Amino acid sequence: MNLIDIIRNRILKFLRIEKLSENPYDERLTFISDSEQIIQQEIQEYKTWYIGIGDELLNYYTNEQMYGNNREPIYNRNRKNYFWGISSEEADIKRVHSGIPNAIISTLVNAIGSFTIKNEDEILQAKIDTILEKTDLKHIINQQQEPLTMVEGWGAFKVNFNLKLAKHPLIEYYEAENVKFCYSSGVLIGIIYKDYYKYENKDYCLLETRRIKDGNSIIEYQLFAYNGKNEAKEVPLSTIPELADLKDMVIPKLNRVLGVPSVFFYNPLNKNYGRSLFAGKIDLFDDLDQILSQDSQTVRVSTPVEYYPVDLLERQSDGLPKMPKCFNRQYVKIDTLPNGDGEHTGAITTTQPILNFEQYSNDAKSKLDFILTGLLSPATMGIDIAKKDNADAQREKEKVTIMTRNNIIDRQTKIIKELVTLCLMIQEYIDTGDITIDDYDFSIKFDEFANPSFENELSVLGNAWSDGQISTRKYVELLWGDKLSEEEKEIEIQELEKSREKDNLKLGDFDNDKPRMDLQEETETDFNA
Repeated sequence: MNLIDIIRNRILKFLRIEKLSENPYDERLTFISDSEQIIQQEIQEYKTWYIGIGDELLNYYTNEQMYGNNREPIYNRNRKNYFWGISSEEADIKRVHSGIPNAIISTLVNAIGSFTIKNEDEILQAKIDTILEKTDLKHIINQQQEPLTMVEGWGAFKVNFNLKLAKHPLIEYYEAENVKFCYSSGVLIGIIYKDYYKYENKDYCLLETRRIKDGNSIIEYQLFAYNGKNEAKEVPLSTIPELADLKDMVIPKLNRVLGVPSVFFYNPLNKNYGRSLFAGKIDLFDDLDQILSQDSQTVRVSTPVEYYPVDLLERQSDGLPKMPKCFNRQYVKIDTLPNGDGEHTGAITTTQPILNFEQYSNDAKSKLDFILTGLLSPATMGIDIAKKDNADAQREKEKVTIMTRNNIIDRQTKIIKELVTLCLMIQEYIDTGDITIDDYDFSIKFDEFANPSFENELSVLGNAWSDGQISTRKYVELLWGDKLSEEEKEIEIQELEKSREKDNLKLGDFDNDKPRMDLQEETETDFNA
């Protein structure tokens, strides 16, 4: 039995009934023998494009052309005709990779930025700060969870505790191919994690099942050995000495799975998992690389060609002429035969073809626009930004990025809250051996992106406040947000109210219906003078 079937049986064991994510008689499955294999293939493909190294892409598509596409020959017909797939069968080609897939993810991660967690309880805030610092959670999220979830579609955090290593929770992130989720009525009831080992030249896979049962959290371990036919057989944990101490565990009063799924976008073809940002974009990535590779080849073909008389070249020891050495210049020898008058010309001539480079540049820009559609604004990538645009115009160009960012942050906020809450519960379990609190109240705020400058906000909100369109409290809240504490905001509100009262008193002195007597008297005095 292979590992995929073993995991299916494992899920079935504690689910009791397997709810399929799609109709087994759906027409889309007509030419698909194993949809699970296709999912794994797509994950590997997305990740290879994200890595952004030409040699990795060539290695991946060479393997797919030889083996991978044959597993699902009808479903993978389009992949066989990719530029990277076809070119993998040829030797003398310079393949150029754009690096755009990696740039898209890196730009989005930077746009999302870092986050802060706030709570009014100083003791709880100190515990949260300690967890963030000890687990290096922000780094894990920024460098692993966010980019890999965007690329692969899903992943999962795993919360560990090992008192031999640390007196606080430990956090690991698992990529999509190494986790399986189990839901019942839309509620997560289990996660299966996969870890791979090599011991005495044999391959092993450790399945760690984390699930909930009767209000308790359960951790179970199974070790499987691979044979040469990709078949797996269960073996004792003691087979690998480092795993011999692992024992199944029950954590009472923890009615949660000791793990948190990471999913940003819904996938209609794989409902319990997520959708990659690269879904539907691979064809365009391949086209862009083909255009850039053709452009590179055109540059080489346009290299000037020199025709030279053989007699003019220096000779080697064997009497053959030495070829001139110069980067990317092609030399063609011509015989120095006499012309009709018996004269030897002996001239070196140079030719250069006139080729259309502009077509490749325009085509590349067009493909890039299609790639970024629905994901990022070109302005976010630093593309086609007019230097004369004012701040408002720049923010208009960022709208697509902001919408994508907001969708991700909405999901990410829930993921981080669940993860930190789980860590706080485990921390209590480590400290006291018991769990008494199952929920914690704290806020998560991400860095601002493409927001108006403070000067612009001050100008707009200040006019609205002066005209009485918004209250003083609302004005302070919108202008300062989290930059001021509640005490500082109250002081600011009081000062502004005093200022408004003074301004109203001054304006009251200039009532049109009741002219001031002192001004009237002063005017008369001046007139008499």
